[in-house]
Amino acid sequence: MARINSLSLCAQVTIDLHNLNSEGTEGNQQQTRMVHIIDQNGHRAIVNAISGDMFKHILVEHLVPLLKEAGQPLSPGAAIHDADRINALNQPFVNFCEREQEFTDNGRTVRRMARESEIMTRMLTDCSLTDMAGALVTRGRAVGRKSVVEFGWVVGIPEDSQGRPLTVTEQYFHVKYAPEGRGTAAGADTTAGRQAIFHRPASSGIYALICSADLYRIGLNDITREYVVKPEDRCQRAVALIQAIASTLLKPAGAQRNTQNPHIVDCKGVLSTSASSLPAPTVSPLHSDYRNEMKRAADVLNGIKPNSIQVQEFDSLSAGVKILTDLCNNLELPN
Repeated sequence: MARINSLSLCAQVTIDLHNLNSEGTEGNQQQTRMVHIIDQNGHRAIVNAISGDMFKHILVEHLVPLLKEAGQPLSPGAAIHDADRINALNQPFVNFCEREQEFTDNGRTVRRMARESEIMTRMLTDCSLTDMAGALVTRGRAVGRKSVVEFGWVVGIPEDSQGRPLTVTEQYFHVKYAPEGRGTAAGADTTAGRQAIFHRPASSGIYALICSADLYRIGLNDITREYVVKPEDRCQRAVALIQAIASTLLKPAGAQRNTQNPHIVDCKGVLSTSASSLPAPTVSPLHSDYRNEMKRAADVLNGIKPNSIQVQEFDSLSAGVKILTDLCNNLELPN
């Protein structure tokens, strides 16, 4: 069986004609999201980017049905994709946090408020999505569950070794037919009065993606440092999470997809896994030699704990998805 404590995915993804993450709208023009970065040579660049929040949202969209299919518990809010997860539509949980309950302390039954560690245990056992995607409970006190999976900004790579741009954004003219409601302001019965004119961006390029997942934390109470979920359920949750990461690469279900479904042209990168407490190494694909850097980092870590770090390269989307799905076979988590 393959034991995995943590994994890291670093990839260059070619995405064309997408509008997955925008800043907002000014007048009739939608603004795309741009960020400032410093490249490996110390030069500043301004590039299009998709926030890690958006990719985390995409992951959760895929993760919820996978957890349902696996028979893992979901709170009412998590089941309907509510961002508050275990806090939403869940009066029994609210009562548990805010009212006195009967507990057994040292063999005696006492009535008291739930401790933070007991609230954390309930969060993990009642909702598998809260366990892995995290949530902040503010009922009576603050108890935070940090997400098991993390995404960085998905950042456009500025240029290649010859200085040619690798990420571009353009504004496109659109017309929305509106027979009623806009006519008076735009020109009554004229053609312009029956149409809503706006400009929408579309970006294309090669993007650097980083994602890490601390699988050992699934079912782990962060306060008591004890596992409160059965081993078989922890493995099922881990499998669902890895499948959701693969699904995120295959179908980035973000904004504006009804008319600007992204073209996923290519995906190549490295997947690293760790079987020990040492982290699976991560090197940003913004670096031109990130693959070899990850291999060298793995060699250093394996010098500390032999054979604990594995690094696998892939040169296509299908190959990357296969590596992820192969991890799900005979997966073992630490106890």
